[in-house]
Amino acid sequence: MTGYKLYTSSAAGTHISLALNTSYYIDTGLEANKAYTRWLTVYDATEEGSDTEHLQKYTYAIPPAEIAISSDAPTAAPTVNSLSLPWARLTDTIVSTSAYVEIPPAYWFPNTVHASAYVVECSTDGGATYVRNRAFFVPWNTFPTLSNRHYMIRVGAVNGDEELTPGVYSATRTFTTPPLTPENFTAVAISSYSIQWRWGKDIFAGTDITGFKVYHSTIAAEDVLPEAGDIGEPVATLGANTSYWTEVYVDSAAVLTANSRHTRWIKAVGYLESEKSATLQKYTYAIAPGSATAVWLDPDPYWVAHVQEQSLSLNWPIIGVSSTVFGDQWRLGIASQYVMYHSTVSGFTVAVTSTIAGSPPQSVTGLTDNTKYDLRIGAINGDGEQTPDDAMNPYAFSQTYRVMTRPEPPSNYTCGSWTDTAMRCTWSTSTYVNADYIEGYSLGKLRVCHASDGSPVDCWNPLDSLAGVASHEYSLDYLETNSTHTISIWVNQQDPAWVAGNPHFDASPKEWEYYYYNFGSYRLDKGGATFATPPSDVAFDTVTARSISIWWKHPEVPATSYRIERATTTKEAGPWVFVSSSTGNRYIDSDLTPLTTYSYRLGAINLLGVQTTGLAAATNGQRRDYSFLSSTMTKHTSPAIYGVAYGTSAISWSWTDSTAGVLSYNIYDSTYGLLTSGLAPSATFWLEVNLSSANTSYTRNIASLRADTGVGEYGEVSAVTLANPPAALAATATGHHSISLAWSGNGGTRYSLSRSPDLLTWTPLKTWSDALTSAAITDSGLQLDTTYYYSVSAYNSEGRVSLSSATSAAILTLGLPAGVTAVYSTATIAQSITAPLPGVGQVAVSLPAGAITENGYVRVSTSAATVPVDISKASLDAATLAFAPNAVVTGSILELHYYNLFGAAMTGNFASPARVAITYTDANGDGVLDGVTPQAPVDTLKLLSLDTTAGEWVPLRDSFIDRTGKTVYSDISHFSFYSLGSIISAAGELEDSFAYPNPYRPGSSGSFGNTSFGEGIVFESLPARSRIKIYNTAGGLVREVSDGDGDGRCLWDGRNSNGTAAASGVYIYLVNSPAGGKKTGRISIIR
Repeated sequence: MTGYKLYTSSAAGTHISLALNTSYYIDTGLEANKAYTRWLTVYDATEEGSDTEHLQKYTYAIPPAEIAISSDAPTAAPTVNSLSLPWARLTDTIVSTSAYVEIPPAYWFPNTVHASAYVVECSTDGGATYVRNRAFFVPWNTFPTLSNRHYMIRVGAVNGDEELTPGVYSATRTFTTPPLTPENFTAVAISSYSIQWRWGKDIFAGTDITGFKVYHSTIAAEDVLPEAGDIGEPVATLGANTSYWTEVYVDSAAVLTANSRHTRWIKAVGYLESEKSATLQKYTYAIAPGSATAVWLDPDPYWVAHVQEQSLSLNWPIIGVSSTVFGDQWRLGIASQYVMYHSTVSGFTVAVTSTIAGSPPQSVTGLTDNTKYDLRIGAINGDGEQTPDDAMNPYAFSQTYRVMTRPEPPSNYTCGSWTDTAMRCTWSTSTYVNADYIEGYSLGKLRVCHASDGSPVDCWNPLDSLAGVASHEYSLDYLETNSTHTISIWVNQQDPAWVAGNPHFDASPKEWEYYYYNFGSYRLDKGGATFATPPSDVAFDTVTARSISIWWKHPEVPATSYRIERATTTKEAGPWVFVSSSTGNRYIDSDLTPLTTYSYRLGAINLLGVQTTGLAAATNGQRRDYSFLSSTMTKHTSPAIYGVAYGTSAISWSWTDSTAGVLSYNIYDSTYGLLTSGLAPSATFWLEVNLSSANTSYTRNIASLRADTGVGEYGEVSAVTLANPPAALAATATGHHSISLAWSGNGGTRYSLSRSPDLLTWTPLKTWSDALTSAAITDSGLQLDTTYYYSVSAYNSEGRVSLSSATSAAILTLGLPAGVTAVYSTATIAQSITAPLPGVGQVAVSLPAGAITENGYVRVSTSAATVPVDISKASLDAATLAFAPNAVVTGSILELHYYNLFGAAMTGNFASPARVAITYTDANGDGVLDGVTPQAPVDTLKLLSLDTTAGEWVPLRDSFIDRTGKTVYSDISHFSFYSLGSIISAAGELEDSFAYPNPYRPGSSGSFGNTSFGEGIVFESLPARSRIKIYNTAGGLVREVSDGDGDGRCLWDGRNSNGTAAASGVYIYLVNSPAGGKKTGRISIIR
């Protein structure tokens, strides 16, 4: 064997020859941490042996020259083109249990990779020994540490074969870890001026810390959480074995320690200080007020007891609330909330109930009436903790306040009339809880008094006390008759234990804090009144057949009203029936039976509507409940009398009478002056003549005489003499359809009027229901050229007509007015009316046979532009002005009216259309109207109709131009305002566009023939520059036309695209507006 050949895979056939005695070879000039492949062969002088195993091996890796240590990682991993990331944070701030190590950027991808991984080795003994900590494969990584230690750290390199490069490391970095952050930091309030701060210390065992520091903020207020960057300052430095610290606070002028909130955090101290613990806030204990009370100024200066039957309200002094209620002798409560305790057992040993409440005053509910209660106030701090009752907290509760709840007021309390000068009150004696607490009752008459400042206040005079719970009635005498009074009642309480023998009562001075304050029940007010006194001096006033009038004298103090009762027996026997009540001193009892005996008694009713009863018994017979009136008999009835006018100076008075035993009749005037007497009992009328005035009312009375009752009841009636007839009826004016009349009233005031065409048949025009009140009238709506007669009579005030009337001579209405044309409904040919239109031409109106239903006449007003009839000139001018930019031809406005023979305007539609034609002047034939400014081309002319409701001129769709006759015409359905208009632009909205004539009859005359725009169908009111396509029913396009000049009007000449005439039939058109809108419609041609 000659030797060895060491081959490499980097180049084919490349090898190193080695001597036969060689056992190794050091390959140099290689790259760090790179894999190399090698194998050996044996050779001699003539041949080479087979390969050994191919062996791959990595060179050692190179560690970084330096490293960085940080407490946090870089913000992102390196990428292919990112070398701009910071090389670590370089804060040298390390947390207590870990750190980040980072390789310099020169070792990052895409630079040459010097190692496959790195190893962190740590030393805590100044570099004497190192311990492998962690391997990592990215340019940075975290590794665990111990707290409160000095560290030296180095990084070694690991190659692809996971071999650590021996003896070669990065430069070392030195850092110190802080202590662990304290945990379980808590606080406990000890008193109103101290807090104990607590934390766990077990986690620091073996960490060699030196102690703890408690911090507070120097920036934020004591009760405010500090900002994140607030480093604060220590308020206490404590040893390493300490786990709590009690902090004591002192009141200052600005801050009181009770219920005050304090903010603290803690750090552990070693070589460094740890991170701050969680920030903690804690309140000291609150303090209760010195005492509480249910009585306070509400408002000042009024002391009010806030005690009810089942509840009460407590008030107590608190910090920050200014009040004069408590003065300076009571300790102020300093708390976020308060606890109210109440108990029915002294010392709060049993039956204690508490309620958490806010600031005073507060209510205590669910109590029992008329019961003793002990109450005290506890305090709750801002953490919701109640201050404990212990040696550290002497102000955990207020002094006990003792009070009784009120008893219920008396039940069934009522006060009522007893006599006309006295009232009596009664009530039920209730079964009270703790009846021994009831001292008795106080009662008094409520009055209004005035305080020193003049303000009204309640007071009682007299005011009496009744001892004992069993008392149940009270009388108040010497009151004014029929007067109202309010009587109040209270239940009085007492503390039966507050007597001699009670050590607190016997003490000097008395220990009032052990007294149970009591206030009695709420008062009940009951109103009542004394009885009224019945009237005196009762007497009969007037007596008739069916009524009796009685009168009485008011007592010294009048009753509010009087009760009137009636009997049909004598004296006081009764039975009595209620008749009525009266507030005056007179009453008329009506609807009685004639010739019947009646008795009356009057009772008195007081201000409260209570009738006086039992007065005799209450006054030992000195007063009575009623005043009595002796009996009387009603008279016999009067005759029923009637009056009828017999003329202007005579009235017949007649009567009927059902009374038996009449001896004679007397008749009296309106004042009961005797006119005639002794008329026989068989007489039934009396004619009174020679009365002084016509149309005058006269009143008469009649009475009959009987032997037993004398003159009976009077019967009264009024009647009116007839009015004088009118005179001198004549016409004062006549018109085509009216006649004015006047006459002499002859003293009359209301008139009837009738009309006749022949003095035989009369038609009433005015009767009593709408009679004339003046001696003149105009009768309208008459037929022209017709004879009429009139008759007028006078009414008296009762509506009776005079005996005679005034009649007129024959009166003839005027004939047909000038300037109008008669028309007849029976005409068999067209009826025409023409009139000149100065400056324009003339107008012709044609009514075809059968167009009208009544004879009448037509008025053509060519001066309508200046004196319109149906509308105002201002409205007409406004419509003409609004027609711009189109124009109404000057002088062409006319107003048409059709009236029947009675002058009534006929406004409905004609049975068949009439035609209006207006000629125009174009002498030179240039197609422009002569003498019109602005110029009006003939092609733009249309007949216009005025919409009088909307106030606008409307072009008639079926308006045509006859160029040969120089006439514009249109058929119309009714008369109105018409004129010639020059339509400069017909552009409109797409939805308003239309086509005419439709159907189109080429070569015909009339509405369906050619228009003024020539042969064909006109599309009008188009959006400017619209295009129109016309199709046959098979969908084939026949023609396309457009509004090229933008005037909103387009003409299809009725021809196909090749110029031939379109056949008869139905066509579909499609309008396309420039804005993209579309509208379709149908048209037809009939040839």
